[in-house]
Amino acid sequence: MIQKGSSSVNKVISFLMLVLISSALTAQKKPDKNPLESFLDTQFWLGIKVGMNYTQAFPETRNTGFSPIDYNADSLQKSYDDFALPGAHVGLEMNFYHKGFSASFQPAYKRSRFKYNSALEWRGETSGNRFETRYDVEQRVDILELPLMIKYDVIRSGKIRPFVMVGGFHSRILSAQKEVDITQIDYSSGNPLTSDGGSTSLGIKDAFKPFSGVSGGLGVNLDYWNIRTVFEVNYKHSLTSATQPNTRENELASLGETNDEIYLRDVNISLSFVFPFRFIDQQFKAY
Repeated sequence: MIQKGSSSVNKVISFLMLVLISSALTAQKKPDKNPLESFLDTQFWLGIKVGMNYTQAFPETRNTGFSPIDYNADSLQKSYDDFALPGAHVGLEMNFYHKGFSASFQPAYKRSRFKYNSALEWRGETSGNRFETRYDVEQRVDILELPLMIKYDVIRSGKIRPFVMVGGFHSRILSAQKEVDITQIDYSSGNPLTSDGGSTSLGIKDAFKPFSGVSGGLGVNLDYWNIRTVFEVNYKHSLTSATQPNTRENELASLGETNDEIYLRDVNISLSFVFPFRFIDQQFKAY
């Protein structure tokens, strides 16, 4: 009976030893995840964004203040200067980051500027009897822009992290201003005589309406201490018209100056400084 009891105890001890060895081997094969990596997998960022932009006003439908009778209406079309004038924007950047992907909401106040010129010409019966009026126009549009972007970090580790982004935006018009410089040229004397026809400025907010579009771009994050600096370049392309229909009548309509139906397209260069909501303390140093 003593030998049988000793044999049973030995079997139990051997079984327990096998369980302990198996547990130790399993723990070695599956080490715990780095707590720093777990901490940085999900993060909220909030900060300020500033930058500059260049705008192209693309005329979908061209309007004129006059209806030609004996000449082609194409001669009254405006000539636009694309991406010619710098604008500016300032706003917030709010990011939710998870494992390489970010949802970024970036509300901003934005001023877009663009310019164009047009000309009207009167000709008499003789070849030299000609009078020309030129209009150089600058328009400024102040916008509340509401973009939502999805970012993907191409590199997810290190201090420098490049990313690509895509998304959409909706813009509300806050104000709009048109400034017109008029130049008159008289050819009747043989030599062109140029005179200043004056300048005028008027508010044209009613000529614009809210518009929406898509956006895409690329950038880079630079992390140091508990601050992230974000440099990005993106292109915004409106899918709906920024101007109101049936608003051709204005203070300059008698001079033949009226807005086309335009779509706004922007190149934006921005710099952001954002801070994490989940503070990286001494236990979780980023680098």
